[in-house]
Amino acid sequence: MLKKLQWSTGLLLFFFVLPVIAGQLPFNKQASTPLKQPEDKQVVFAATNLAEQSVLEQTKDPFKVLLLFTHTHEAYEPMVQAVSGKVATSHETTNIFSLQDMIVNHFNVNGLQTEVLGVDVMKEIKLEGRGYHEAYNVMRPHLSKNLETNKYDLILDLHRDSLKHDRTTLTYNGENYAKIALVVGAEHANYRWNTAYAESLSTTLNSIVPNISKGVISKSGDGVDGRYNQDLAKQMMIVEVGGIGNNEEEINRTIAVLGKAIAKAFATEKK
Repeated sequence: MLKKLQWSTGLLLFFFVLPVIAGQLPFNKQASTPLKQPEDKQVVFAATNLAEQSVLEQTKDPFKVLLLFTHTHEAYEPMVQAVSGKVATSHETTNIFSLQDMIVNHFNVNGLQTEVLGVDVMKEIKLEGRGYHEAYNVMRPHLSKNLETNKYDLILDLHRDSLKHDRTTLTYNGENYAKIALVVGAEHANYRWNTAYAESLSTTLNSIVPNISKGVISKSGDGVDGRYNQDLAKQMMIVEVGGIGNNEEEINRTIAVLGKAIAKAFATEKK
């Protein structure tokens, strides 16, 4: 009987001290040493998100613009006079075609991926002995070939107007801007599409600098081309930047507004 009582007492004592002993064993340190696993998982998750965000940014579909210059030697009198001392509205080197780097820079600043169809049409016309009126026909195969392998969200054929300074210049907030005119040929199946693009751009231009756009001019009938190669792309238009009397500063300010307007009217919507 005494032995049974001793055995029972020993068993109770064992179960009483077991939790104390267990608390000192190495596999149960949770109470004294907090685990960092949740924090580590959070850091890994954040890094993964950053990596995914980087991949998404790299794979975003850019807004692509193609620039071409059918009348490559159209020039601005103040710019020609500054380099040659002569007043001329056409020049082989100081012309609208030579402004392509400035235009591309302004467009790129606004997030537009910009390419130039680098064909000096006037030089080709001269070499081939063709007439000035054939400029769009000379440009056509170059543009058509480019569009076989490339896709663009907007195609601009850049020109300058033949009007004088007082009719192509706007003063806004104390600074001069060259006015813009948008031209669409109305003698082809795409012209309603081209017109819609041009009207959207015109509206956005005027929302940035009131009246900088003179609107959309539709061309058809005798004495005009009527297509301007716009039948090759629905999103194509002619953009006349200023006139013969506008200087480089005025052109530069307007191109900056044009880049901003394209981004606002089309690129933001695409994203």
